Order: sequence, then C-alpha cells, then structure tokens
Amino acid sequence: MNKYAAAARAHWERTAPTRLHALENPEEFFTNLGLQVQAEVSDLMAMLAGTRSSEQNYLREVARLVTARRIAEEVVMAQLVWIGDPELPLEQAREEWEQTRPSDENLVIWAERMQDSPDLMPSTVELEQMANDWAVPVAFLEGLVATEPPRDYLRENQAVLQEAATIRFLRELS
Repeated sequence: MNKYAAAARAHWERTAPTRLHALENPEEFFTNLGLQVQAEVSDLMAMLAGTRSSEQNYLREVARLVTARRIAEEVVMAQLVWIGDPELPLEQAREEWEQTRPSDENLVIWAERMQDSPDLMPSTVELEQMANDWAVPVAFLEGLVATEPPRDYLRENQAVLQEAATIRFLRELS
C-alpha cells in the first residue's frame, strides 16, 4: 500500500466508517486506489511541470517539480480520495457546508467595489445570475449597493441571508 492508499484509508476511517466497513476487500480497494492516484498524480505533474528551461538552475528546477507534484497531489486527492460519509446527519452536513461556503463578506466587498466604481455595475443578466447564485432577490443586491455602508444592509437583512444560505445548502445536497 503506497502513501496515497494509506492517506485514503485513514481519511475514510475518520469520515466514512460506514462506507469503509461496507467494502468487501478494503486492502485491495485501497491498494488499487493508491495506484490510481499515483498514476494520475504523475500524469498531472508532468503536464503541470512542463519542460525544463535551459536557463533554470538546479534549485529552480527542483522547486518547479515539487510545486507541480504538490498541486497534482492536491487536485487528484480531492477528486478521488477526500470523501464524506453520505450518511452524514443533516445537521453535521450543514455545519460542514457552513465552514466551506463563500462568506457573506464577499457580498460586502462586491457592493463596496460597485460603490467605488459604478461603471463596473454588472448588466441585468449578470445581476440576475449573481442573485441566482447567491439565492437572493435582485432587489437585495441593488439595495446592498445603494446602502452605505453595505455591511449595515446585510445586518438589517440577516433573515434574507439565512434563508439564502439554506437554499444554497439544499441545492448542493441534491
């Protein structure tokens, strides 16, 4: 079992014990998964690293290859290994989602940028798309931009933000 297989098994033991115990042959499963991860990391690393420049010294060459390997490992592990337990209770799933979701502070930053440069205000279609992405009404975004400071508007409309967060969470579940 290679280092990727060991990391995958340890992760599954913590986050998906039910799935782990349901495996018929965990040793074989993780050995094969580790080999698959290793192969995909090698392929992606080669693609990310590109070719060596004749102007690079040894240390820059090592840094380029190490960086490419780390990025490749992060991408492949995220795709193939880092899983959650599908039987995670709804409350725990929501807590997990809350920790990784985009912060409402991003809306404040966006509104402040629009106030500083009104010519950057998105078109109606872009505004409708942003409202859909954030699960808020277009009027909410317009009100956010119209209020100085925008943070006050968010505080006054906390119920809208909470409902929008619930909608976005439920979207991700389905």
